[in-house]
Amino acid sequence: MAAVRAFAAVLAVAGLAGVSIAQSKDPVSEKAAVYMTYQSDADEVGGSPFKNSGDIDDALATLGSYNADQLTRGWISYSAMVASQDPDFRANVRDIEAFYGRDRVVNSFANGGGYARSLKGGDDAVGSAIAVTDEDLAKIYSSAAVVKEQGYSLQGYGWAKSRIRDGNKRADNLKLMQGKGQTADNLILAALAAPNGATPISDTNAASVTAAVATASDVATAVRLPAFLSTGFTGGKKKVKFGKEPVANQIASVAALRILGADGVDEAKLSRVMLEPSVQSCMKMQNLQLQGCVAGVGQEFEVPHCISQHALAEIADCLGAVYK
Repeated sequence: MAAVRAFAAVLAVAGLAGVSIAQSKDPVSEKAAVYMTYQSDADEVGGSPFKNSGDIDDALATLGSYNADQLTRGWISYSAMVASQDPDFRANVRDIEAFYGRDRVVNSFANGGGYARSLKGGDDAVGSAIAVTDEDLAKIYSSAAVVKEQGYSLQGYGWAKSRIRDGNKRADNLKLMQGKGQTADNLILAALAAPNGATPISDTNAASVTAAVATASDVATAVRLPAFLSTGFTGGKKKVKFGKEPVANQIASVAALRILGADGVDEAKLSRVMLEPSVQSCMKMQNLQLQGCVAGVGQEFEVPHCISQHALAEIADCLGAVYK
């Protein structure tokens, strides 16, 4: 995989040199950066032809090592970042804080129930986040289709028809990688930090956050974030599917916590409210099925099918089930 990942059609990343990258102090954006990196990796794998078995192994290691917990927390957090930009929702979160006091409302939001979404603007805020997910999934499905088609086309190459004799070892290595999880791209982390590299993005400074740092002499080009992370989503909103209200509640809860400053929230509580069980369970199954698929295939050209199905398309299915 290339050292610099392009965040498909949303992040314009060309290069960054000589830059000291500061970590965001916003735990929501730190988790979201992992999901954003996954999207970037999905786009990169979909755009890179497999020229040998090493390329296939690289793609498997890149996409297959994301685990269910980090992808679930990452997606919930990214969705919360989108939702936190809704002006009505943000204003009402602030009003509630002013009336009841920060500690009391933070504890209520950290429980992950329906309180945050019940505030004015809560449903619209979540609807924006789900609409952004819908746009993201189209890109992931496109990458999955390209990877799958590559598997078919590789049948004409001798190296791709070679027998796999270490399938179980590959699966075991994959399990170990999933246990460790993937790391967020440093450029994306830096772009999610404020221009001074220290202050977390919040409703008070988000509008000024456009790039990850420094001076023109330091940076060839900047990492630019999707506009809706600072100005709000202006497209059509989508509704959460009946029975998936807990997902919507958690997105709204994390969004409310981010508006108030999630860096002050107990880490264990914040971690729990980011981990929605139904999404986590779906993604955990894909982690296991990817291991099984890699262990069971007999020839190299079949591995891209495993990647396409269980590291891309069905991960997207897990998220799409929230509103489809």
